[in-house]
Amino acid sequence: MPDEPQERESGETGESSPPTFEPPHPNGAVHHDPPRRKHAPWEFTILALFVLLVCVGIILGWTLVGSHSPEKLDAQSAAAVAAACNRAQAKLKALPDPDPRGNGTERAARVRAENVALQAMVAEIATVHPKASTPAAGLAGWTKDWSRMIDARAQYAQSLAALAHSTNPNAKVRFIYPASNAITPITSNMDDYVRESTPRLDACFTAALQLEVVEGPRAYEKVTS
Repeated sequence: MPDEPQERESGETGESSPPTFEPPHPNGAVHHDPPRRKHAPWEFTILALFVLLVCVGIILGWTLVGSHSPEKLDAQSAAAVAAACNRAQAKLKALPDPDPRGNGTERAARVRAENVALQAMVAEIATVHPKASTPAAGLAGWTKDWSRMIDARAQYAQSLAALAHSTNPNAKVRFIYPASNAITPITSNMDDYVRESTPRLDACFTAALQLEVVEGPRAYEKVTS
């Protein structure tokens, strides 16, 4: 007697899933993925060296070419200007009362004495004549900015002297910076000009000569960019 087919329990499928096969290659051959080539360590080393050389080239290009300003002074002119700044700093250091206090008279006297040394420096720089026209024009504009700052300091000293005779106990005097574009103080542009010839003109940074200091102690130190 033939065995009767047994009913499968619920959840069991009647047939197993048929196997799947990869489609045949057009030429009838079985397709195999080609093995991937591993990169040798020396290839990464060469790539890293190449990237390093590119970075060094960019830096050298900027230093030797890109950072060269047309207003940059020649060595002889820069040396003469730096010498004038150094002499001015020596005169400023020698002035008495480096931290004037009290009423406006003493503070005004200090600013005026500093202006004398700064004016002498500007007059000395005016005798320097770079050979090229663009550096000469840049130097002339820079010394003009020095004169504008000295004039502003003189105006401040005058206001300080008047403050000593004021009967108003709340009266104050504010130093007004000349501006290059109605926003930026000209001292910012003056220092940018010095950086164009750095390190030859580092002695001429406004901080080295305390140009912006009209109150409090003065500290004449070497300044670098």
